[in-house]
Amino acid sequence: MKKGFTMIELIFVIVILGILASVAIPRLAATREDAEISAAVANLRTLISDINAYYTVKGEFPANTKWKDITNVPTTTPEGAVTGNNSLKVGGQRCIDFLIAGKNSGNATGANANAQTHIVIAKAPHSGNSNSNTPPLSNLCKEVQNSEPLKAYFSSTVTGVNNNNGKKGIIAIGSSISIYEDE
Repeated sequence: MKKGFTMIELIFVIVILGILASVAIPRLAATREDAEISAAVANLRTLISDINAYYTVKGEFPANTKWKDITNVPTTTPEGAVTGNNSLKVGGQRCIDFLIAGKNSGNATGANANAQTHIVIAKAPHSGNSNSNTPPLSNLCKEVQNSEPLKAYFSSTVTGVNNNNGKKGIIAIGSSISIYEDE
């Protein structure tokens, strides 16, 4: 008599593996999204910490300073000057915009020229219509922008800083604002 598995036993094993896969795959996808959100929060925290550390050491942001001189956080324009806008990408899409402004920023013009040096953080603009050059926002980016840890940054203000017609998201360089996820 030959030893081996019967066809019925093999079919049961295949069915059980299919059921396990149908349960596991959605959970793995959700875990991946959670990891992307956590990475974006960590990158923003690190970016702000790096900006504060650079300012503490140098006392200013000279106009020729590049983002790559300040931080290793992946940004859209690491070779770009800190006087310009920059963004963090999430899932390959521009998601969080930031800019250094104020009196020691190399970007001291207009109403905020004499204001305390600060970081402006904003949700990246997006469009749902096909006539716009801005692509619609991905669900992952929306989740990052609406995550609890980032709400503190997007709603912060600095006294004496023109906050772009009531928009918030301004953090003073050297401030103690921190974001933490609820455990």
